[in-house]
Amino acid sequence: MPWVKEDQCKGCGICVNVCPVNGAIKMVNGKAQINNAICTRCGKCMEACPTNAIRPNSENPAMRGVGRGGGSGMGRGMGNGTGRGQGRGMGGGQGRGMGRGRSGF
Repeated sequence: MPWVKEDQCKGCGICVNVCPVNGAIKMVNGKAQINNAICTRCGKCMEACPTNAIRPNSENPAMRGVGRGGGSGMGRGMGNGTGRGQGRGMGGGQGRGMGRGRSGF
């Protein structure tokens, strides 16, 4: 979901003109304002903004630490999972991730 970095917005209105969703972006007090309830997140406003004032949600300081993982740095694929694994048990049954395959020994 895009957001507007207000100190960089010059109020040119280009984003309003390129947005395919009527009313998703409007000018309020000379600055762009995005209605995230109807924004389709197509990115056209970000591409068109000459001052790069419209930024992706990943850069929104108000959203730091919100969402999956809470910013802990842990990624998907950690811990036990299904798969073939490595080493013992290759090709023989179902592994338990991270190289601990079951071989039936």
